[in-house]
Amino acid sequence: MLSSVLFAAVGVLGAGYSVVVSSVALNQGPKCVNGTQLTYPFSDGDYLADHTLWEKCLEPAGVVSWHISLFAVLLTMGLIQVALCAFQVVNGLLGAICGDCCGCNGGSDGTV
Repeated sequence: MLSSVLFAAVGVLGAGYSVVVSSVALNQGPKCVNGTQLTYPFSDGDYLADHTLWEKCLEPAGVVSWHISLFAVLLTMGLIQVALCAFQVVNGLLGAICGDCCGCNGGSDGTV
């Protein structure tokens, strides 16, 4: 039971890292060529609401939509993984604490 809780806790940490990285990547935007240099033209997440700003990225073509799609999927999967692993941690802890005492009648004839 302890190993299940530990592995689920590591899963929560890994998924949390994925959520943080995806959130930062969505906020900062893709690195692309605007004019003559390779830079991050979107520094404050304003490109998510204003699609006309996407024209700042000249190359590679379609990088903004690809960036948003990739990191939105990673963010969603990370949030789902955090929820499932957190549920597993709680379930494992409750099983370890109450596993032997709940649901047992404790009859003297050995029946349950």
